[in-house]
Amino acid sequence: MNLDNALQIEGWMTETELQFLAIEASKHDNIVEIGSWQGRSTRALIDNARGQVTAVDTFCGSLKHPTWEKHLLSTKPENWLRGEFDKNMAGANNLRVMAMESLVAAEQLKDERFDMIFIDDDHETEECYAGILAWSRMLTEGGLICGHDYGAPEVELAVARAFSEVAKVLGADIWVGVQKR
Repeated sequence: MNLDNALQIEGWMTETELQFLAIEASKHDNIVEIGSWQGRSTRALIDNARGQVTAVDTFCGSLKHPTWEKHLLSTKPENWLRGEFDKNMAGANNLRVMAMESLVAAEQLKDERFDMIFIDDDHETEECYAGILAWSRMLTEGGLICGHDYGAPEVELAVARAFSEVAKVLGADIWVGVQKR
């Protein structure tokens, strides 16, 4: 398991969460990550994946919500976030980047299939639920769908609506959809 690069990147993923992603990536061939920020989790995926990783992000932060991200990004040069992401992904030869909103990317990729889907995108209940539904249609049989920030009430509500059973990764804020409704 290689986490050296990922641990050098700023972000909210803990080492335990990165370990989970790295282990799972090593078992999958076609992975999509929705929500990448500066690429901490993306790096854990690409450095351990058997195949290709597709990273989907607007690289605008959560600008529709009045959060510290909006303030942080307002103090940086235009395209700062995308520049940081690209710098952090240097040398990756198994990465495809789609700089767009989650549901737009899901529509463009609707004919593709992924055996691992990791969602760390919009944290509002309805948007999160819509994202889970859109991306889960592209999950291969027996594939893994999971996401971050299970401790956020809005995310928990969306995940509970989407799946009849949910597992939480021990020591992490990662959810795993066990059985789709």
